[in-house]
Amino acid sequence: MKVQKTTQMNFKIVISFILCSSFGFAQSHKAKIDNIQKDGFYKIQITPEVLSAANDNLDYLRIQDKNKNEVPYVVCSETNGNSSLFEKLEIRSKAVIKDSISSFVINNYSSKYNGELVLEISNSKINKYYNLSGSNDQTEWFGLVANQLLSDLNNESGTAVKKLISFPLNNYKFLKLEFIDKKSLPVNLLGIGYYKGAKTEQRNIILKDFKHQISQNKREKKTIINFKSNNFQKVDGISFQIATKLYSRNAILFVNRTETVKKQTKNFRQKILNFVVKANSSNLFIFDGIFEKNFTVEIENNDNQHLTFSNIEVLQKPVYVISNLKANEKYAVIIDSTLSKPQYDLDGFIIKSKTDYLKASILNLKKVGVTQKNASEKSFWQSKVFMWICILFAVATIGYFAIGLLKDMKKE
Repeated sequence: MKVQKTTQMNFKIVISFILCSSFGFAQSHKAKIDNIQKDGFYKIQITPEVLSAANDNLDYLRIQDKNKNEVPYVVCSETNGNSSLFEKLEIRSKAVIKDSISSFVINNYSSKYNGELVLEISNSKINKYYNLSGSNDQTEWFGLVANQLLSDLNNESGTAVKKLISFPLNNYKFLKLEFIDKKSLPVNLLGIGYYKGAKTEQRNIILKDFKHQISQNKREKKTIINFKSNNFQKVDGISFQIATKLYSRNAILFVNRTETVKKQTKNFRQKILNFVVKANSSNLFIFDGIFEKNFTVEIENNDNQHLTFSNIEVLQKPVYVISNLKANEKYAVIIDSTLSKPQYDLDGFIIKSKTDYLKASILNLKKVGVTQKNASEKSFWQSKVFMWICILFAVATIGYFAIGLLKDMKKE
């Protein structure tokens, strides 16, 4: 009886080991860190794709060197700056083609304004589309942004308005701004510049994976905007550019939820945000983040005509990690849902508000799993360890029956 119990216990241990080995691999995504050109502390932006893969939980994230050693990091967020010092840039040349375009060329000091420029424009009721391109010789130009809209060009407390425009980081020597004048008169551009020092506002990430569909509920006098993404995304805000004049409408943002009460499943809509879209305002709304792939905005029109939208953007607040990296070293970013929050000493030595950290990027995020191991790596079932486990299990089983048989023979 004692032998039987011992064998059963060994059997359980073997089975447990097999199961742990089979299901212990939970790494889901892997990416690489690019642009490590010198030793130092790097500020690395967490892309929306990485945050989505981590299910909005950076406890699952690890940075590894080429030897798969963990590299400490600290998570930080970008906050709004308080600086309001506007620094004008010299306009090198200006050209106007009647009923076509107005173009302005400036020197590109991207290290100063980090992919953002401020346009100072005399008040106007005109909406204006623009293009931005870059060049190294002012002869051959390459596109950066196209057909972007500037609206609400009216400052009620002054005679001019300042508008922030964003574009991809680049190393061109010159930038050319073109206003499209085919459908309206030119606007009066007073200057091009940037905010010196800290940023005046947080630069949110546009979630391009979100698509929207607009419909009208005439019976309830509402505009319904349904947003949809292929994957769950962290959503921290929404921005509307509206071409309609003189409007003020109440709006609500909903998400669909499911709850089970007494074994019955019920679907309901949870109200996330009440807000008002209004003429002569930014119509930018930031709220406590939601992790969703679908949500809905309803706008109450009452007896007014429905609004005309020039553009709608779904936004995410930027999140970064700061880490001490070495030049030309290969680093990987790992997402593993079995991990817990790391505890690094580095957290007590990082000044998160500093703005002069080196920059690096996360690239080539890929979904990985057991089937994506290197061809040289055999699976557990093909390994020598599993073979010996089987042999020992067989020996233990045979021994168990042999001992039982010998006892029966002695009794006889």
